[in-house]
Amino acid sequence: MDLTLNWFLETQNYSFVYGGPVEKSNLPISGISIDSRTIRPHEVYFALRGENHDGHKFVRSAFDNMAKAAVVEGKWWQENKSTFQEYPILIVDDSLKALQESATEYRKKFNIPVIGVTGTNGKTTTKEMVAAVLSEAGKVCKNEGNLNNHIGVPLTLFRLNDSHKILVMEMGMNHLGEIARLCEIAQPDFGLITNIGHGHLEFLKTVEGVAKAKMELFQYLTPNGTGFINLDDSLIVKHTPELKKSVTYGFRKEANVAAEKPGTDKHGFPVMQIGGMEIKINFMGHHNLINALAAIAVGTEFGLDAGRMKTALEKVKLPGKRMEVLKHNDMLILNDAYNANPDSTLAALETLHAIPASGRKIFIFGDMLELGEQAIAEHAKIGESLKNYGVNVFFAFGQLAFEAVQAATKTGKNLTAKHFEDKKVLIGELGELLKEDQIILVKGSRAMKMEEVVDALLKK
Repeated sequence: MDLTLNWFLETQNYSFVYGGPVEKSNLPISGISIDSRTIRPHEVYFALRGENHDGHKFVRSAFDNMAKAAVVEGKWWQENKSTFQEYPILIVDDSLKALQESATEYRKKFNIPVIGVTGTNGKTTTKEMVAAVLSEAGKVCKNEGNLNNHIGVPLTLFRLNDSHKILVMEMGMNHLGEIARLCEIAQPDFGLITNIGHGHLEFLKTVEGVAKAKMELFQYLTPNGTGFINLDDSLIVKHTPELKKSVTYGFRKEANVAAEKPGTDKHGFPVMQIGGMEIKINFMGHHNLINALAAIAVGTEFGLDAGRMKTALEKVKLPGKRMEVLKHNDMLILNDAYNANPDSTLAALETLHAIPASGRKIFIFGDMLELGEQAIAEHAKIGESLKNYGVNVFFAFGQLAFEAVQAATKTGKNLTAKHFEDKKVLIGELGELLKEDQIILVKGSRAMKMEEVVDALLKK
């Protein structure tokens, strides 16, 4: 980053006022941070107000950790300027808005393509795959982890530097208008929606509402933008607006970028063929084939060689807790505990079903959150569906997961189903069942912290 504090004062998108010593207003800065604990020397600290924490409480800590300057709100400055008048301080009305709008201004310094990725499921996986493929064309900047919201997107923009040739930006949401706002900040030229499913129904009510929210990505592309259309998703096909340019992909012959023979190898890993070339994905989940095909569609639009894209995809590794395959004492643990909704849970169960095993298949399930009025029905559907996936033992944790156990019990299948109100008790009973050659799938919404079950298993 090649900026000074004066750049913020000169930016056209937001009004900054300098409140520190004049001789320090031209100091060079090396980056942006919102966390006083991890801030690095010469970075600017933005004091953000959140639901649970107020970053203004940590301005002193940020300076103690060698922050170059701090961005604070006017009310706080009036109450604290006597204490901080010797420090480089930038004063704004709203520190979050200042972060967002200055990030937009910074993005304009780089004349590079920006690819926005969203969808109900597979956003992070697809972002990683797209970034891996496009790295064959030059250095790629992408969101770290899942910094995909109204804070993470601007922070990612501020990581851009002159060595980057492409930006791949994952965009998350749970309300209408949020993708539109992220597009205003990042200004994507290309848009990719992985799928439309049963996510965030508490706020969006129906899958039609989810579709409307996701389509904001296509609606807010730059004027000559290109949309990548998943032809295998009927809701995407139905709701996609008229685009200046579109590229279709899927397992249908009419797709611009088509694949065939989707399946799994003898170990359960996904495989498909494109133009006679076999591509294997080195992590579990048949549903990841369409995500890989999306990345190939993007790479094809950028003119990349098919063989190089294949090599790039086969090297992709996912962040933790996303269908993470762990082997322990001749057991296979599928750690898919990062998050859960009805569609991703069924996809995980399909993966469990596809893996050959001589021992039992065990499903450990935590509540799926943000489903609103449909929560009870959707959990019951998961329990009922277990009859189709060869699950032998079903342990569930959480108030809503009780509905899944009730439904599983009513199927009449030879299935041990039990509900737990205490995760430690669940872990204890699970430990008594452990034997060789078992496969254990762990799944639940982020707030349920089902990875604690995985951690406990690995310690046994």
